[in-house]
Amino acid sequence: MVLTASRLDQPLNEAPGAMTVIDRDTIRQSGSRTVAEVLRLVPGYVLGGWNGANPMASYHVALDDFGGRHLVLIDGRSVYASSYLGDTQRGMMDVLLPDIERIEVLRGANSAAYGANAMFGVVNIITRHSADTVGGAAALSVGDNGIRDTYARLGVGTQTSHVRLSVGEQRDRGYLNAFDDKRLGQVQLRADFQPSLADEVMLVLAASELLAGEGYGPTDPKNPDHQQRSRTSHGQLEWRRQLDERNELQVSLSYMEDRQREPMPLQVDVPPFPPLSLEVDYGTWGQRQNVEVQQRTVWSPAWRTLVGLGYKDERARSDTMYHGQGWVSMAETRLFGTAEWRVNPAWLLNAGLFVGDHSLAGTYAAPRLMVNWLTTPHQTWRMGVTESMRAPSLSEYKSDVRIYLPGTPYFSRPYAASGTVQPETLLSQEIGYWGRWPDAQVTLDARLYRERMRDVVVDDDGEGTAVLPNQLGKTKDFVNRHALTLVGLEYQLRWKAAPHTELWLNQNFSRMKWDDSVYEAKDERRPPRHATTLALFQKLPGRWQVSVLHERVGSMTLRAKSNWMAATHRTDIRLARAFRWEGYKAEAAVTVQSVEGDQRFFDPQRNYRRGRQGFVTLQVEM
Repeated sequence: MVLTASRLDQPLNEAPGAMTVIDRDTIRQSGSRTVAEVLRLVPGYVLGGWNGANPMASYHVALDDFGGRHLVLIDGRSVYASSYLGDTQRGMMDVLLPDIERIEVLRGANSAAYGANAMFGVVNIITRHSADTVGGAAALSVGDNGIRDTYARLGVGTQTSHVRLSVGEQRDRGYLNAFDDKRLGQVQLRADFQPSLADEVMLVLAASELLAGEGYGPTDPKNPDHQQRSRTSHGQLEWRRQLDERNELQVSLSYMEDRQREPMPLQVDVPPFPPLSLEVDYGTWGQRQNVEVQQRTVWSPAWRTLVGLGYKDERARSDTMYHGQGWVSMAETRLFGTAEWRVNPAWLLNAGLFVGDHSLAGTYAAPRLMVNWLTTPHQTWRMGVTESMRAPSLSEYKSDVRIYLPGTPYFSRPYAASGTVQPETLLSQEIGYWGRWPDAQVTLDARLYRERMRDVVVDDDGEGTAVLPNQLGKTKDFVNRHALTLVGLEYQLRWKAAPHTELWLNQNFSRMKWDDSVYEAKDERRPPRHATTLALFQKLPGRWQVSVLHERVGSMTLRAKSNWMAATHRTDIRLARAFRWEGYKAEAAVTVQSVEGDQRFFDPQRNYRRGRQGFVTLQVEM
């Protein structure tokens, strides 16, 4: 049963879209250290990150470095940051992997259920109920490349309430040849209460701090080596009430705050002024408040609906990024609904609509219509169309970046948003197939798609906005300039070959074309034409277990043509053994990532390399 596709609980073969579900055992066996690495197990997702401290996974095409065009949820709470460029890569770090119950990924657009930003995929990270984690647990990983990960958990509970406190820290040295050492500390509290048979309450409080290296070294005066400190905190309250046998009410409240401090030493040489050394803090402070109410209703065995409304407020401030504006903000009121109609045992219709009233983007509507044809209880065909959108970020609407020369009235103004940018839109058409062969223990989920994206937002490399008095140089603006078309086929095949053997095969084949002949010739943001992931999860005698993940990704660029990467391949191997230690459950594991050795990655121009690394993990659970 999955929840992410339409907000209604439904089996995979009845979901209005292609879904991938990764459970906690698979996450552990994969040897992944980040959520971004876990998403390699989802067809169509490509791993990236402008440095090793900021791992990112994007679905189909990475149109930015920050993952702002797919939606990432943790227990239903959106994690994209308000303060900067609508990034999600740091939000994906706001969860400890051992606390995850499963990850549900809708492969495709889904603004009809979640509104703006749910364009290229929805990743819903669902954490474990605190009732399932009573007791204690601890884990330590130590290895190459400065890897040192620690985790500890303590859970207590009564018949009607349970609480879990988790803490962890992650350290490593990132890519080879990059200044990107990382130290990430986290603390998370989850409490679940059941005050009555009809009520369930979840409370989450969490905070994290990331200290990471940034910059391109002394050869780049615009971005020299420096350190960045990011702090995020959030609170979430969710209440569910079963009103009667047909109706369920859910109320959600959340607050998120992200603060970033990034002092950067710059060398400025602007004639007629002598060369100057100065420090500019690109730090930002962002806040988001969100409230949402929804009701699920079962009208009959053939009809189910979900209706909801919500409101969110986002704001940010930065002396450098939003010069002289104090707090900048945007708000959205939204109404959404899903209707599921079982016409007969073989035909299922799912219609969704999201209407948002955005203070800067205006009013928009995102519809979806999906038809599932259940030819047999184990064979389903899907056909449908979805329209999605992305509202520009606060930076794209209101940024005004100014860097003053000390002791002078002169300043540079690299970016100044005119506020005329419009939302991006995506029209997605797909035909899908889901099949299961119980006797052979094989499951296949395939998706044939055509995605048409319009009004792609870019920074204007033309004349920009008008030059102000005392301004040195020109200014860039954010504008809607391009459109693209993406067509492809992806599938995931899972085969339980034997009671202790499971094989996964994911493949994606795609072609992307820019309407703009200049962008097409420059090969801007070009996704791979093919990608394959093969995974083996094998239990061995004597409580041993081995996992092998192999991926091959075709040539591509996550930025411009000058950053073109040759086809890459990566193999990870994990060998583990479970045992009892002082009466407690324990596991020791050895993981080697990128067995093939160092390979150029993300930014070949700077010789960034993803290196081979190994680490040992010891985990104890009480």
